[in-house]
Amino acid sequence: MTPRPRTLLLPLLSIFFWINAVSAQNPERTKTIMIPADSAYRKIVRALHDSGYYIAKLDRPSGFIQTRVYDKNTGLFSNGGDTKISNFLISPLSDRTAKIVLNIFLIERHRGGSFDSPNYYDENKGIIRDDKIYQQIWNKILPLLQ
Repeated sequence: MTPRPRTLLLPLLSIFFWINAVSAQNPERTKTIMIPADSAYRKIVRALHDSGYYIAKLDRPSGFIQTRVYDKNTGLFSNGGDTKISNFLISPLSDRTAKIVLNIFLIERHRGGSFDSPNYYDENKGIIRDDKIYQQIWNKILPLLQ
C-alpha cells in the first residue's frame, strides 16, 4: 500500500516545481509586438545602431541580435568596468505579430596585481534581474516598433 502513494508523489512534486519555475520567469524580458518579425528585426538593429550600441553578432534567419556595451567605472579607486551583453531573439507568432525575448548578462572587469604590473580579469555575473535596466532598452526600441 505504501509504494503506491510514493510513486504518485514524485510526479506531482516534479510538476509543481516545473509550473513554479515557469511562473517565476520575469515578464519584463518578453514583449509581443504587432508587426511582422522580419520588419521588427530590421527596426531593432537600426534602433540599436542609432543609439550607439556595439552590435557584436547578427543572425537574421534565427532572429538573433547581440550587443555589447562597456561602462567604465569612474570612481576614485575604481580600476575596472562593466560589460553588458544583450541578446535579442525575435520570433514570429503569426504573419503580423512577433515575440521579442531580451536577456542581458553582466561581466565585471576587475584590476589586480600591483601598480607597476597590473592584470585584469573578468567575472561573469550572469543574467541581470533588474527590471530598470531592461526598461531602459525597451524605452529606446518599442516606440520605433509602433
